[in-house]
Amino acid sequence: FDREKVSFEKKADNSPVSEIDIFISNLMKETIRNHRELSSYNFYSEEDYTAFQYPMIILDPIDGTRELATGVPECAVSLAIMETPEIKKGWGWIFNPFTGFSISSQDNFALSAAHNLNKLSGLVSRSEWKRGLFAGEIIDKYYLMPRGSIAFKLGLLAAGSADFVMSKRPKNIWDIAAGTILCQQRGINFYRSDRQQVTTLEADKIEGPMVWAREEHFKQIVF
Repeated sequence: FDREKVSFEKKADNSPVSEIDIFISNLMKETIRNHRELSSYNFYSEEDYTAFQYPMIILDPIDGTRELATGVPECAVSLAIMETPEIKKGWGWIFNPFTGFSISSQDNFALSAAHNLNKLSGLVSRSEWKRGLFAGEIIDKYYLMPRGSIAFKLGLLAAGSADFVMSKRPKNIWDIAAGTILCQQRGINFYRSDRQQVTTLEADKIEGPMVWAREEHFKQIVF
């Protein structure tokens, strides 16, 4: 697509929304309506939702609209299909329209080898990095790589591009559902600030900080 021709507007919370967000959301909703097995699922999209109730189709049409608007290739379509809140039973798909990167629950995968014996590598929010939320010991202890879009970062983590993802600020379920499912299926757990593993997505918003990592890596992470 030609980014220069895409129109963007501001939502009530001052965050940007593009005509691509609306198009993908409407297209997915219509597709689900015509799908025999999924037509009874509630549709919960960032751009179109009512009740937060399982079973659910959870969609972020474009996670990282700010990156889309500025031409930074760090955004993703994030789609989760969940019959129940249990993460391990869900199905996920993440797709980056800039690069063609795609990962889903249907893909075969192999566990990746350790990236570095001395330091773990972590993907963190580009906006949180700019705000100075990562400083001191955490910068010295790990290789931190700022990236836009939590969905895209979780897709990269599930694909073996880093050892963990850390987010300091709250996230909506449409931001993280698909990525959390994909990570869980590859042995990467979701942890909250009390250091307990999260196994279900019961709420529409999750408070930070939060970390996605393998159990052996998580034991080394401070946040």
